[in-house]
Amino acid sequence: MQFRETIEGATGSARSAAIATRNRLLSLTSQLQERLGPRLTVLGTITANLAAYLKGLALSVITLSKPLVSRLASAAITATVAVISVAAIAVDRSRPLAARLSKHLEPAIDLLKRAAAVAAERSRPLTSWVAQRIEPWNALLKDLAAVAGHAARRAGEAAADLARPLVTRVTDRFGVRVTVIGAATAVFVGSTGSTAWAITAMDVPPGETFTEQTYDDTTALTIAGIAEDASSMSESIADAQSEADAAAEAQAAEEAKKAEAAEPDPVGGLSDAQMDNAVAIIEAGKDEGLDRDGWAVALSTAMQESKFRNYANVNVPESYDYEYQAEGSDHDSVGLFQQRPSSGWGTVEELMDPKTSASRFYESLKNVDDWEDMPVTIAAQTVQVSAFPDAYAQWEDLAWDIIESYEDAHS
Repeated sequence: MQFRETIEGATGSARSAAIATRNRLLSLTSQLQERLGPRLTVLGTITANLAAYLKGLALSVITLSKPLVSRLASAAITATVAVISVAAIAVDRSRPLAARLSKHLEPAIDLLKRAAAVAAERSRPLTSWVAQRIEPWNALLKDLAAVAGHAARRAGEAAADLARPLVTRVTDRFGVRVTVIGAATAVFVGSTGSTAWAITAMDVPPGETFTEQTYDDTTALTIAGIAEDASSMSESIADAQSEADAAAEAQAAEEAKKAEAAEPDPVGGLSDAQMDNAVAIIEAGKDEGLDRDGWAVALSTAMQESKFRNYANVNVPESYDYEYQAEGSDHDSVGLFQQRPSSGWGTVEELMDPKTSASRFYESLKNVDDWEDMPVTIAAQTVQVSAFPDAYAQWEDLAWDIIESYEDAHS
């Protein structure tokens, strides 16, 4: 609209200029006519014709400019509409882009959330480890308290046993009242001689005279008896404690000797932890009522699946709540036999326990018809359904070596 007004303004200015020019020319012509007379008649005619021509030209320009102005105005309007349309299209096109960006950012946000969750889960084993390390100390303190209580009870009983003859002897010799008061007099040395004399004279037999010398002799005998019995009681308590300590040390040494003798030596380059897991597999087989053949199948399987290392799994955060020696990421497989909770093998807690996971394997093995007549690798594959069915055979010799080491230690 502004452009249109500008064009119309220019046209008006041109028209005004043309009229002003015409008027000037008419004035000039009149003046020339007056001055020059007839000579300028022809020139006047020419001028008039020129003015008429210019007028027609101006009118033609005005007439021709109107469509141009309309076109220019339409073009401006069209351009404005086009700009608005482009802006609207840009907004519409930006929405899918924003959605795409949001969609692409979602995995990153999920990854951050999972990383935070994994970090929280990873901290649980540390907490569990600290609790496990503190637990033995708590148990030790409880045991020490129990031992101290037991020792105190035994000492009290021994003191009572030793005190009974002493009380009996003094009572028989001096009477109950003299025993009590005489002991008090012996302890409280600050008591005066006359008071002690008067108290002790209470039990003097009739017809006998109680003298200060008699009091001194009686008191001396009483104190000597008490000192003798107290010394004897102290020695008896010390002897009883020594005997108890010696018996406890002997029992602990015997138990350590038995435990050391029953622990099989690692074979085939296995570490102590690997051998402990292998032993747990054998003992689970014994509990399930299986013999050496069943043990060999289970040992060959566990060696192939985990190399006798108890595996946690990064996809199963709960597995880090239990003791583990290695980490894996295959689906949700955990433990010595890489069993999957989602496949019904058991809970994560059960499968992270070496002995329980071995029991799950044996239970499945017993459901295989005639497994006793199968080669080790076939029996193992029937239970595990592995992608590498022949891989179990390579560990059969090691399995038998482990079994022999275990039997030698328990023979």
